[in-house]
Parts: sequence; C-alpha cells; structure tokens
Amino acid sequence: MDINVDAIDSTIWENVHYYRNVDLSGPYIKEFDLIEAKNTSPEPQDTYVFTINDGFDSVPNISYIGVTVMDLKLELYPFKLGQGIYAIKFTAPIAPGSTVEFKTRYAYTNTLVPFPEKINMDESQSLLAKINKYAYSPYVISDYSLAFTGFPKAQEMELQFTNVTVSPNLPALKGRVESEALVYGPVVSTIQPYAVVPMGLLYDHARPLTRVINLERSFWLPGSGVDVVLTEEYYELTNNGAQLKSGYSRGDWMKGRYDLIREHFAISQLEFPENPAATFEDYYITDKVGKVSSHHPAQGHIIMQPRFPLFGGWKYNFTLGWSNKMEHFVHTMHNDDNVYIAKFPMLNGLREIYYDDVYLNFYLPEGSEFISFHAPVVSEDVTVGAEASYLDVSDGHVKVRVHFRNLCDSLSLLDVYVKYRYSASSYRYKLLKIAGFVFTGLASYYALGLLNLSIEQN
Repeated sequence: MDINVDAIDSTIWENVHYYRNVDLSGPYIKEFDLIEAKNTSPEPQDTYVFTINDGFDSVPNISYIGVTVMDLKLELYPFKLGQGIYAIKFTAPIAPGSTVEFKTRYAYTNTLVPFPEKINMDESQSLLAKINKYAYSPYVISDYSLAFTGFPKAQEMELQFTNVTVSPNLPALKGRVESEALVYGPVVSTIQPYAVVPMGLLYDHARPLTRVINLERSFWLPGSGVDVVLTEEYYELTNNGAQLKSGYSRGDWMKGRYDLIREHFAISQLEFPENPAATFEDYYITDKVGKVSSHHPAQGHIIMQPRFPLFGGWKYNFTLGWSNKMEHFVHTMHNDDNVYIAKFPMLNGLREIYYDDVYLNFYLPEGSEFISFHAPVVSEDVTVGAEASYLDVSDGHVKVRVHFRNLCDSLSLLDVYVKYRYSASSYRYKLLKIAGFVFTGLASYYALGLLNLSIEQN
C-alpha cells in the first residue's frame, strides 16, 4: 500500500547540506541533488526517505531515480513507497550523530511548456519550467543551494497555484549568474520540512521537445541454425515545442534552409547511432505512405528525415527495422546449453528524446519456454503469449511483452535480459513437422494427379 508524507518520521534525519542542480539543456528536466544527511535519532538508521515535488504536477511524470553513496561510490536502487516518495536503504546502518553523503539523480517529463505557445518559423523558442524553489524534503535542512544550467539566458517568473500553499517565513532566495549557471543561495538557516515556494523560469531553448507517444521495440530470436536477430521499432512521434503562429509554407522552410540548422524548434531529422556490436545491417525505414527514402549513413549514424518537419503539436509515425548477428545478443548458460540469456539495450541510442509508453516485444523461438525477465527499471507489467509467424507450425513464437512508462534517453545505455529454455529436440521437432506438412501436401497433389476426372459418354 502506498504511503503519504504524513506517515514519514521527520525527526530521525537532518539535511546538513542540500545542493540541487537542475539541468534544462534537454527536452525534459533532469535534476541532481547532493545531500549530506545526519542521523539525529538515538538509534542507528539505514533508511532515508526521499520525496519529489518539483513542479507540483510533475510527480506522475518521474522517469527514473538513482542514488550513489559518495564515499563508497556505490549505486543504490531506491524503491517506491508512494506518489513521489522513495526509500533509500543503505548497505549498513548509520550510527546516531553520524552522517552519510549521497547523490540522487532523476528526471521528469512532459512538464516543460513553450511560452508563448505559438511563434513564427524564424523566431526563437522560449520554455517555461515550473519549479519548487526549495527542496520538498521530509527533514529539516540546515544549508541549502539551488542552481540551474543548460540555457543561454533566462528570467524568473512568479507563479500562482490555487491548490498549493506557500510555506511562510522562509529566507528570500535571489538568483545570480555564476560560471554559466543561475545560482540561488547558499542559505544557512533552519528550513522546515516540505518547504514550498513556486517559481517559474522562462529560458531560451532552440531545440525541439522530441516526444515519443508510443514505441514498439520488437526482437525476433531465431531457433537453432540461424545466426540473425531481427529488430523492428515502430515510433509514434510528436513535438511538444512551440506551434506555428501562421500556416506552414514549404517555400519559406526551404528558403530559410531550416533543415540545415540544428538549433531550430522543429524536428527536421533523427540520428540513430550505431555501435560495433549492433550495426544497422539490411536496414529499412517505412511509414504509412510507404518506403522512406530520405535517409543515409553518416559518421556511425543513420540520419533519417521525416517527410515533413514537425512543429509543435505535429505527429509522425514510422518503422525502422534491421538485422544483426545473433552472437552479439544471445548466449547459452555455462552449465546448460538449452538455457539462453538474451541481452538487448532498453532503448535505441537517440538523444534529446523521451517516451510516454515503451513496449519491448521478445519473440522467442517456437517451442521455447520463457523463464524470466530482468530490467534495471521497474516495468508496468510483463505478459507472455504467442504469435504465429512465417514457418510457425503450431502455437507460434513465444511472445514476451514488457511495458514501461516515462522513459528518457538517459536510460539508453541500460540493458534488459530475457532468459528462456530452447532445446535442440524442439528445433528438430519443428523441422519434422514442417517436413510432414510438405510431404502431406506433395502426397495430396500426387494423389489428385492419379484421379481420372474425365467424363466418358456411353
């Protein structure tokens, strides 16, 4: 059962230092918090509760959260307790009066909005980020700082929320430019738990807000005797950036040569990176119209141009497919040649992009047995079914379908694992069954040839 903030004991920790860094360089918000926490209870403590409320409507859009213990350089995996509430469990209890320093990193999507909403093709785009000026922590903070990075210029705006109560008696925070960052603080004062001061930051952002509404990422794993894995990705893409104030003119677009300008708020191309273990062999790109010809390889990437530039609110869907050697992704267990481990990247390596819904589809060989699935990010659900394909003779491929929500390009380096059992006898059985069907067909054809269907008159 989810808990709420009222169930958190705020007396057992003190945030001796709390430093926030908010990165606004991409199409979504990334935040890094450096925290030194002191155990103020009389008992050892091994669990710290971390709460998120930066933008007030952003909590449902949290993409991921990771924690690193600084002294040990140890990665921890927080677990969710409730909406925007996570538990960080240390490997050893922290003694009373002792401190622990750790770094949290997380991202939240679908919270940036263009301001103004509509602009002309030759104008610059500005975005509005809604942020809590203080840290929404369940524990007292004694030293607090906030920094914004990733933009050329910005200005602060006051925001009013009807459902948000501003915390009283907080020290004033005024920003200053320091080392290409907008810095607030430090404030050396006692800041009570759950401090809330809404603020807006209006800043220049020339790049599009590339958002994938739906991604179907499918891997077809063959049986014995075939060394090729087929990968196919279906994208439903949109741009969350500024809309056009007036209608689209292809002549104006070509005249301004905006397709050659990387710093523009329309999506004019996508760059799919290759790597030595996963090159795009025999790749193809199609959309609802047919084959997309506006693509080419360049510097280890496949550069793909949509049929039209995508301004704010415009949508486009397409399919990218390719093949790779199976040996790069699938290996047998050292103690059992019939058990396989398949390892694939969670996402393609596209940069400056985020995803609402991602579905990973693993098509295991016909006759195989699914054992387990593992990912470093918690999935919404995992379902196992079947789907018939070419030369499937009975139940078809075993289909493992995994659903994720709110993913972003920062997770593209993570891998997912599928474990399954597939014996050589299953492959031979399939071959015999195919041979049986072929033999039956040929025998039927031969038997039909022996029939005399002519009509004789007496």
